Amino acid sequence: MKQLLLLVVLSSVASAAPFTPATALRYEPTPQELLENCRSAKKRAESALEAVARMPAANRTFDNTPWALDQIAADLSDQTASDTFLKYVSISSATREAGNECETLLGQFSVDMYSREDLYRALKEYASKGESLTGESQRLVAKELLDFKRSGLELPADKRAEVLALRKKLVELEATFGKNINEYKDSALFDKTELDGLPEDFIGRLEEVGGKYKVGLDYPDYFPFMDNAMNGGARRVLEGKFNSRATVQNLPVLKEVLALRLQAARLLGYPTHAHFVLEDRMAKDPRTVSDFILRLRKKVKILAADELATLKSLKHVFEGRASDGKFNAWDWRYYDNQLKKAKYSVDNQKIKEYFPADHVTEQMLAVYQKLLGLKFREIKDAATWHPDVKLYEITDAAGGEPIAYFYLDLFPREGKYKHAAAFSLIIGRVMADGRYQKPVSSMVANFNKSTKDRPSLLTHDEVETFFHEFGHIMHQTLTKARYGRFAGSATARDFVEAPSQMLENWVWDREVLQSLSGHYLDRTKKLPNELLGKMLAAKNVNSGLVTLRQLLFGSVDQLYHGKPPADTTAAYARLAREVAMIPTSEGTHPEASFGHLMGYDSGYYGYMWSKVYAEDMYSLFKAEGPLNPQLGRRYRTEILEKGSSRDEMESLKAFLLREPNEDAFLESIGLTPGKS
Repeated sequence: MKQLLLLVVLSSVASAAPFTPATALRYEPTPQELLENCRSAKKRAESALEAVARMPAANRTFDNTPWALDQIAADLSDQTASDTFLKYVSISSATREAGNECETLLGQFSVDMYSREDLYRALKEYASKGESLTGESQRLVAKELLDFKRSGLELPADKRAEVLALRKKLVELEATFGKNINEYKDSALFDKTELDGLPEDFIGRLEEVGGKYKVGLDYPDYFPFMDNAMNGGARRVLEGKFNSRATVQNLPVLKEVLALRLQAARLLGYPTHAHFVLEDRMAKDPRTVSDFILRLRKKVKILAADELATLKSLKHVFEGRASDGKFNAWDWRYYDNQLKKAKYSVDNQKIKEYFPADHVTEQMLAVYQKLLGLKFREIKDAATWHPDVKLYEITDAAGGEPIAYFYLDLFPREGKYKHAAAFSLIIGRVMADGRYQKPVSSMVANFNKSTKDRPSLLTHDEVETFFHEFGHIMHQTLTKARYGRFAGSATARDFVEAPSQMLENWVWDREVLQSLSGHYLDRTKKLPNELLGKMLAAKNVNSGLVTLRQLLFGSVDQLYHGKPPADTTAAYARLAREVAMIPTSEGTHPEASFGHLMGYDSGYYGYMWSKVYAEDMYSLFKAEGPLNPQLGRRYRTEILEKGSSRDEMESLKAFLLREPNEDAFLESIGLTPGKS
């Protein structure tokens, strides 16, 4: 899952008008208006910080110092939310460019804020009074003090200035890295014969260029092609392009980013950037992460080796003497799909006929409403940034005023963010006047659009993605955290995926799957039991290799942010052989489009780390029923509403009513706990 870095100014007066997203967000600013608003909001925030800094020490209270700092950051985020969000969703390239500039400005503001000696002194003046604080308020002061320390405020002035300059440079480089991926355009042209195996509806929507068919690198093109194209040479071409995205632009950016991160970490007294980042995560240090990755690698390697041998055998059956005897990066998705078809008769193209996007959306929302005790209502004719976008309000099932809002922006368009993600726009928190700010979030995805012949149809993987990202939306919008920095999914980065990963399990439950399905020609026709049974039987096909692939990404991330290798491509290739067991393609540079190296630097291991906790939490639903409303309410109360207002491990224990463990995760991928 990707979140916007939306940091942010004490609101002077509460608006007299009832809150709606339209009162807080602007959807069609000109690029100039966007930047003017962004700069003005930043100036107001800077002015508010000055007021905090100048206050006499004797007058300091919790409200006017630590809470004021939190309000300033959150207010700035709210006031610029649409400005930065439009970088990812606007149809205008000029607006996206302006959004990128605004995001960079705000990133630099955050660096500046926590690098100010006068603000650190102000916070320490308050802390020295020794006022008795408990719970979330005590946590806020401790976290803010740590933020200043991690920004170098304990360093001499010259070293502190050096760290500040490095941080600002990194903000620019990180934004550039992401922009290069998002704006990268490439495709491949194939003869009709090279499209053998691809579904007709896929071929039918491809652009024809000079008698050939144009296949792009965005997910709606790339994944179906790699899953179904029989021609290995064609798959090799497209995979080579996909894993060479933004190579020329991003390899030098990545090299500089890694060097500057290491330099900044050492100035702050940390051995590596990984040590710096992990100090504030559940894992705490690189050794814990390394042990975690190695432990899981050992447990799943034998399982994965058997799976790889099966795939190689299947490839030999398909290709005979023409087979190169190897298993390549461009073979993975295709033979994984063919194995499911051959062994379990799982035909993903047939399955998706039972998952029209509109029906899945309606039924998925029904599941979440029942599970969490909520009611969703679509707001018709709402102002949005594109006609495809829908807006919903959330109320408690018991009634009352809306508690939050969310948008669904589900289909691809030119210049839009390429993946699936949940974006927190307006932050839930207590305002200075005592009101609780109603959160607003948006899910952004790239499911295939309807054609003249068929509605938008989702693969089962996409249904799973839908549940996952909407889980983030629930985390963001159901928050009851008092302070902005703890609201919603602003948790420790190695926990943030756990609530959403847990909810992926719902799309593997028979009852839920039946409710989600309905053939696009007749919605009353549910996924046939035979097909459903085969899907469930195939759930753990190649789960060992899939797990190792995630551990590869975590290993690459940790290696890069320890002592960065001189050759990032060679290091990636080595780890691919050692960890994932499937080599990278010669001449490709996957790290150049590994976008998580920016927002998740030193933290990618968190996907597997949080997956362990996710499966442990789901084990309760597995025992009590996936739609058990009492358990759903406890999950809402102890996990979703808390955010990071208390230590994440405390929230886990409060929900589980015991210590967490790895057993449920191992069972979920087909392993017996305690065995490897």
